[in-house]
Amino acid sequence: MQIFPTAYFPSIHYLRALLQATDAQIEWHEHFQKQTIRTRCEILSANGILRLSIPIQHDSGQKIPLCELRIDHTGTWKNDHWRAITSAYALAPYFEDYAAEIKEIIYAPDEFLWQKNQRCLALLEDVLDAPIQVRFTDSYIGVDGPTSKSAYLERDSLGLSDYQQVFSYGKSFTPNLSMIDVLLNEGPFIRKWILASKDESVSRL
Repeated sequence: MQIFPTAYFPSIHYLRALLQATDAQIEWHEHFQKQTIRTRCEILSANGILRLSIPIQHDSGQKIPLCELRIDHTGTWKNDHWRAITSAYALAPYFEDYAAEIKEIIYAPDEFLWQKNQRCLALLEDVLDAPIQVRFTDSYIGVDGPTSKSAYLERDSLGLSDYQQVFSYGKSFTPNLSMIDVLLNEGPFIRKWILASKDESVSRL
């Protein structure tokens, strides 16, 4: 059994761990932790790494379990997220293939954060054409692995293969971005790029 936090358009590190877990569970009863993968994803723009965050309804000092954490639908964050993704990936090879599904996730009127984040995993299931076996914890257990704010967001490649990024020309590869980055750049080959090592070639045939 391995316990994961919920994640908004999760990173490659997160997906790699999730796909390799034999009994993956989402911690459904932990208290909200701001500025983490739970509400934040990172994409690569022309100006470098850009962080996209979902605002939630939360008073300072208030302890709310994930299962009750509501999204704040006021403000312009949905438009901001979609505009940023379009600006960063409009020229990506698979943008036209998955743009509509990503946009639908962003604009879906989900009441709770976990609902929004489960949509991200559902999209990945569609791309992989295989179910991702994950369930929610029945009571508080606590997530496994790193618990810092940067957990699953480190700029470490972990030996994973590089792939061509829209804004990587003349620059070094930026590892461990959101699933949005690898999906729009590599499309249906996302699973191979997540799981392959630098010593393994990835066939597009």
